[in-house]
Amino acid sequence: MPNTMEEPRPCASGAITKRQRLALTAGTSVPLGTALDMADEDFNMAFFSAHNVRAPQIRVAKLNAVQLKSRGVTTARELRALDFRALDLVDPAFCASCVAAYGSNAIVNEFLVTASDAVTLAGTAAVHQLRLGVGSLLILCAGHRVEATSVITMSAPHGRCLAGVAADILLDCQLRAGALIAAGFTAQTVAQQTRATPDQLREMGF
Repeated sequence: MPNTMEEPRPCASGAITKRQRLALTAGTSVPLGTALDMADEDFNMAFFSAHNVRAPQIRVAKLNAVQLKSRGVTTARELRALDFRALDLVDPAFCASCVAAYGSNAIVNEFLVTASDAVTLAGTAAVHQLRLGVGSLLILCAGHRVEATSVITMSAPHGRCLAGVAADILLDCQLRAGALIAAGFTAQTVAQQTRATPDQLREMGF
C-alpha cells in the first residue's frame, strides 16, 4: 500500500507540512489535534521554548537554521538554546544554513566552546565552512593533551596541518614528541611549520 503521508520538507510557500507538525510536537504535551490545527506562524521560538521542542524534533522535521530564524530563532545563542551542538555542524548542509542565518563568527562563538567541540569538528567540512584553522581548534585544547592529539591526527594535510600554528599553542596543549611523531611530524617539520625554537623543541621532547 503506498505511503500517502507527506515527506518532511517545507512547501514552496515556506509553510511546514503535516508531517513536520507531527515531528515537531512528538514527545511534547501538545495534543495531536492542536498541532494539526495551529496557524503556521505559531510554530516559532516562543512555542518551541514553551513546549520543550528541541533539536531532536527539529532534526526529524528537517528544518534548517534559515527556516528557524524566520520562525523567531533570531540568534546563534537561541539556536544553541534549542540543544543544537557542535556535532550538528558536521552536516555540511545544516552548517551552511547556520552560516547563512547567523554568520560564521556567531556560530563559532556559541558552538565551539570546549576541547570536545574542537575534536568533533576537526577534519570535517565545517572547519572550512566556519573559516577555522587548526590553531583555533588547538587553542580550545589547552591543557587537554588527548583532545589536542585527536585534532592534529584528524586534520589535513597529514603531517603538515600545523603551518602557522604557534609553538606555544602546542606546548599549552601539552603536545609532546611522541604524539607529534605518531601524527606524522618530525622535529624538523614542527620547527618549519610552527617556528619553534630549539628550546621549545626540547620542551616538546625532541
